[in-house]
Amino acid sequence: MTTVTRDREGKRLIVERDVRGSAPLVWACWTEAARLRQWWGPHGWRTDVLELDLRIGGRWRYRLSPDREHDLLEEHWGTATYEIIDAPTLLRFLDASSSPDGSVTAGSEMPTNVRITPSSPGRTVVTITIGFRTLDDLEQAEAQGMVEGFTDTLERLHHYTAATPQQGSTP
Repeated sequence: MTTVTRDREGKRLIVERDVRGSAPLVWACWTEAARLRQWWGPHGWRTDVLELDLRIGGRWRYRLSPDREHDLLEEHWGTATYEIIDAPTLLRFLDASSSPDGSVTAGSEMPTNVRITPSSPGRTVVTITIGFRTLDDLEQAEAQGMVEGFTDTLERLHHYTAATPQQGSTP
């Protein structure tokens, strides 16, 4: 089950889930394009990883597209620029909406931490902390479905890692 904490004073949204899977597997899910494609995004959306340059200053560019059965017809483009990479426990990136060419939409940047913590044998806690410039930005993101989107996304990660062999697996 996913838990969501709204830290209004700190202008942060904290989303956490204990998933079935080892910390190295969960790390690979966040850092390998073939794995990201399998689970990133809410239900009813597919992800195309256009670039994944896992280094400080490197970028992860992606496109979320609704499945044919989805009510929405609009694609969403995102660009995340890596600031901290501490394998296999922490990723910090500046996530933002972008154009198809990767140009960041001014004012959309959100500092994001992904913490990966082993919780018990074969289980890992994933904690995503998203920062906002203003409380209004946080409330707007909530109104646009960010909580539901991250809840769906972590559920998809849980299902992917639960179905993936823990060692010697391929995406």
